Amino acid sequence: MKPDVKIIGNRLQITRTFDAPRPRVFAAFADPAQLQCWTGCKDAENVECQSDFRVGGRFTTKMHIGGHANCDCTFTGTYEEILAPQKLVYSMDVGAAVTRISIQFFEEGSRTRLVLTQEGVPGEVVKFIEQGTLESFDKLDAVLAVQDAAGPRSLHAAAPPSA
Repeated sequence: MKPDVKIIGNRLQITRTFDAPRPRVFAAFADPAQLQCWTGCKDAENVECQSDFRVGGRFTTKMHIGGHANCDCTFTGTYEEILAPQKLVYSMDVGAAVTRISIQFFEEGSRTRLVLTQEGVPGEVVKFIEQGTLESFDKLDAVLAVQDAAGPRSLHAAAPPSA
């Protein structure tokens, strides 16, 4: 399903449906090993994710954006609300600002409709964040498809090779 994107001021909202059950989609956000396989834009390389997945816990995601000279990115944040498998809320430092992200997971039969709302996004970077998030979700979709075809232990089979 094609994602629905809305940008209003400093607020970005992306709605996308994944062909996987809600607990599996939520787990892809909760488990750093899974997150490492799909997070980042399509050119993200050498992705590293560390997480203390609990309310008040912190996370760090590091990656290199291939094809761009000296483009290393580090994002840090704090989990504010975790209601598995329905909702995840966290703050994240995106370099230009600290944003607040709320992700809701809606069960729709064997599929999951995900609504990500990111607030506090500076206007000069909103299109980059939109593009990176959409590309991340494309990668997540591929990871979930591989898991579905070969079972959950096949997670890393869908991960792009690191440079």
